[in-house]
Amino acid sequence: MIRKWKKPTLYGSGAFKHFLETRSKLIHEKYCPPLTCLNPGMQFFVRTKYEKAPPVQIIKEKLSLSDGGVVAFDRLTSDKGCDTFEDYVVLISPGLRESTHSVKALSMAHSLLLKGFPNIFVLNQRGSCSIPMMSKKMSCAFGEWNDTREGIANIESRFPEKKILLVGACLGAMFIIDYLSTEEANRPSIAGAVLHSCNWELKASAFKVESGINYELFIKGLLKDTINRISKYSTEDERKIKDEWFNEKGIDMDYVGQSKSMWDLENRFLAPLIDLPNPEEYYKRVSPIYKCHKVNKPLVVINSRDDFMAPFENFNLPEFNKNPNLTLWSTAAGGHVCFVDKLFPVTSYLDKAVPECAHLLCDFVEKEGC
Repeated sequence: MIRKWKKPTLYGSGAFKHFLETRSKLIHEKYCPPLTCLNPGMQFFVRTKYEKAPPVQIIKEKLSLSDGGVVAFDRLTSDKGCDTFEDYVVLISPGLRESTHSVKALSMAHSLLLKGFPNIFVLNQRGSCSIPMMSKKMSCAFGEWNDTREGIANIESRFPEKKILLVGACLGAMFIIDYLSTEEANRPSIAGAVLHSCNWELKASAFKVESGINYELFIKGLLKDTINRISKYSTEDERKIKDEWFNEKGIDMDYVGQSKSMWDLENRFLAPLIDLPNPEEYYKRVSPIYKCHKVNKPLVVINSRDDFMAPFENFNLPEFNKNPNLTLWSTAAGGHVCFVDKLFPVTSYLDKAVPECAHLLCDFVEKEGC
């Protein structure tokens, strides 16, 4: 089992990959998770149950969206931070079960604040942070449904002289790749992206992750949280909007509530919500592997080889390497959105890797004049 104590491996073919190789200290150090966390299931259990939130101040804000919806768009600060990268604004896009108030998002923000990024915002998922969904568009999804562009537009209007660094986890990472694959992203204000735990091809892993211990540890809770989010009503107006929208799309919430797998949920809710006939079309629409060749900004994604939600073989390295803007930072262990580094107290390797990649990406952008 100690064979998982290894140095990370970098994959890619571009200048940013070589810049990381020569400038990063962490890439040349072994990531050695505790012996009790060599299994990805234990990684998830330990970090979820025992990690404590760091001291981060949350300035609550809301972002009104063009379709009438509203999302939490919180700003995070800390007395212990510095302003080395004052010319950058970090926009964090959290995973499906995460938000401004989750330990994982706060830990990531705290590590970036300590690294010298004083301007950090979190673009939360619709329906999270106790904000009702007040439009028919119930999900920050993909393509024309992607709210990332509205978060970026807001930051550009408030900080017109600063560059924007995108940071995302899991589903939030997929939103960022979706945005970066558009022509709209080829603007001077976008510096690039640092992502982690990103599933590169959903269909290939759809059934693999829904068996055995993975289902009990992760999928079961994910299903419950997602169904609760889309079925609860905060106000009478929200009830009316949802009922009209579900009737229009032919969505039966009682049937959705009986979903036993993510495939069921995507077949009964997500695919019809965005006018797709089945989950297979949904997977093709959202999977980064089909759009990553269009990314024109430096991007590094940190993934573990034992991530049960994002199997390593899904990266299709020959295709990945065709785009010189892409770099994969691969560890032998880490599980999904975990990367437990120490136990007393529980800390994550991501709290070192994400800030270092962010720092070097900014240095690279300045050096290359991107």
